[in-house]
Amino acid sequence: MSLHFESDHPFIAVPLEGETIQDLQIQIAKIVENPYDMMAFDAGYFNGAINLSQLWNALLYIAREGANPSVLFSCDKSKLPEMYQTDRDYGSILRFAIRSSLIDAVKIEGSLDDDSLEDIAGQAVDLGCVPIIVIRGEKGAKAADLTALMEKRWDLEAVTFELVVPVETDADIDEMKAAAKAFKEQHHDAVVIPHPMGSAAKEALLKGDTFGASILYAAAGDGADDMPASKAVHALLHPDA
Repeated sequence: MSLHFESDHPFIAVPLEGETIQDLQIQIAKIVENPYDMMAFDAGYFNGAINLSQLWNALLYIAREGANPSVLFSCDKSKLPEMYQTDRDYGSILRFAIRSSLIDAVKIEGSLDDDSLEDIAGQAVDLGCVPIIVIRGEKGAKAADLTALMEKRWDLEAVTFELVVPVETDADIDEMKAAAKAFKEQHHDAVVIPHPMGSAAKEALLKGDTFGASILYAAAGDGADDMPASKAVHALLHPDA
């Protein structure tokens, strides 16, 4: 499946995190009971991530039990066993997931070195998987600073960025949206996905602010402290449904 990210028609992405296949089974059962467009599978939480054959089984299971959902793949390196929290192991996991052809998009940390980032993103593009460079900003970051962070990672095969920033106020969110707008004005083929984090972001989303993002993160069931329920976001996006 070839994904096209459009802020006018955002995808609802529901996190999928589990240590075992059984955990994934329980989570998927909850996810499919509610509206969603993508399963955001974070392999960092999966005990078998470093064992690529077990990771293959997990990806295959997600594809089967989720009835071939769109899968947004990521790997929180800090959740891996300590001895495997290296850029090399992280890169191996991402490359394997891309080669599996069981994922539709892959999030790549912008902190990687240029060569690794370009290689992973290039492999994704070649295999029809959308590479998304994750740019992390600090709380209270200004638009100019966030734009500069993205600029440093431009021209590395990927044109899609996810801007992840913890926010406390509407003004913080406005800075993110301003950064996204400014960057897209400089690079017309760029896609910027603002991803504000925290309870303030949840409240803003429930009030109707979609941040100009083409991916909106929402939780299965009744939601979470920092994330609204997927059914609430779906109702917001499709009021006549």
